[in-house]
Amino acid sequence: MRDFPREREPWIELGWPGLEPKRPCLVMLNFDSSGSVIAPQGNDPIGNRFEEAKRAIRLVADWTYTGRSKVAVLHFDHPLGASGVVSLNDRRLLQRLDPSLQNPGGRGISDLLPSLTEMERLAAAHPEHDLVGVIVSDFELSDFDPSEVFTRLRAFRGRIHAVLLGGHVPPDIVGADNITVTPLSAGDPPGAFAAALHRSLTATRVAARHSLLHGPHGKQALS
Repeated sequence: MRDFPREREPWIELGWPGLEPKRPCLVMLNFDSSGSVIAPQGNDPIGNRFEEAKRAIRLVADWTYTGRSKVAVLHFDHPLGASGVVSLNDRRLLQRLDPSLQNPGGRGISDLLPSLTEMERLAAAHPEHDLVGVIVSDFELSDFDPSEVFTRLRAFRGRIHAVLLGGHVPPDIVGADNITVTPLSAGDPPGAFAAALHRSLTATRVAARHSLLHGPHGKQALS
């Protein structure tokens, strides 16, 4: 097995996506586009997150030949920017996702509950699917009752991957069995965001290889 270097990589290369999952899978990508994230001094320390998301999706799609793997894009400003569920083997995949892989242009709310409710609805509508919910946020939430949000995240039927853009890990999700946190900082190299999403998109695939980002000296990967 290859050892992973400790030194920083100038660019994160994505690993092999592996073989298709044995069971149907739905990955939901949920983006926070509030002011605290997208402002010039906001908590999106990497930038270019939507282009990196396309890169990760494109790579996994290139190795997908059946309709078992699906993706949906959501935004905190739901229903603005929602893509609906799209199969990764759809010939018009990126054309269908492109309108959603950008700032939705809403008020830029910091409430997670509207889009989390939609994630729960999609989960209920796909009972035979393995589920991965990806929350891309600084977690500076403005929900009226944040404790309800975190309770529902812990109760979500599937895995939750919290991609933390700067900020601090919310204590409410520390130690939750179904939640993995990948913190990204301004010091991370280009490709780090794509690598985080690549790990979500390949979480249920067979023999997928992690990028260097998720090596023994890197960030936590979904289990």
